[in-house]
Amino acid sequence: MIHYFDLLEKGTNLDAIVLYDDDSDSIFEDVKKVAKPLIAAGGIVFNDKDKLLTIFRKGFWDLPKGGLNSGETKKQAAVREVMEETGLKQLELGKKAGKTYHIFKNKNGRSLKISHWYYMKSNQVKLVPQEKEMIFDVKWIEPGKLYESHLIYASIEDFLKRIEVF
Repeated sequence: MIHYFDLLEKGTNLDAIVLYDDDSDSIFEDVKKVAKPLIAAGGIVFNDKDKLLTIFRKGFWDLPKGGLNSGETKKQAAVREVMEETGLKQLELGKKAGKTYHIFKNKNGRSLKISHWYYMKSNQVKLVPQEKEMIFDVKWIEPGKLYESHLIYASIEDFLKRIEVF
């Protein structure tokens, strides 16, 4: 399993590695042995003009999300993180959109971030990036333009395609 993660991290031309087993739960258990699970939540936020709320972090357009605080539900965390990272104060929570998984390295080794996504609505115009989280821009963007920019994480792009945002 570690070998597969290394292949993806070392700048190979691979876009993905597909792991298959009749028992998908066993694959997930193997992944969790080498990447500590972290639960996060975030928002797929649209305004009345059907523009998507995006943040610019670490050179890529992304969606606002973050970890759960102690005692917080996924829904509460999703709303809080969207508000903190974008400066939104007016936000309407909708239904769950789905979840994504991605693995990253940190000072403690590898982590498996399991992000739970919720649809949200807002028409607030004033946006404020949370610079202490290395977010340097927040914009309402037409979903197709976000895809065309190619400055979007592959896992986020794939998820947005699966929920038919593009």
